[in-house]
Amino acid sequence: MPYDVTRDLTAGPLALPGVRGSVGAVYSKHRTDRPGYGAAVELPAVLELFTSVEAGQITAAQAQAAFAPFLDRLEEFDQEMDRHQTRFDYS
Repeated sequence: MPYDVTRDLTAGPLALPGVRGSVGAVYSKHRTDRPGYGAAVELPAVLELFTSVEAGQITAAQAQAAFAPFLDRLEEFDQEMDRHQTRFDYS
């Protein structure tokens, strides 16, 4: 069951407070093996990161690293769901 998450993101000198997203979402089967699969982040924050990269204020690596709080929460969510599934595994 997906749920909303709010995290402050930092990319170099750029701070984005209160970025909204969700974890546990279901998406197409195209990037299931990619980091972040199952998480969503508000588009305005993503566009602000792109704009900051384009303006030379931050690097692409800093922009990518800014999503760590969502990736960390997604990993915690996946572990929670694994534990939840184990409780109901009667095989």
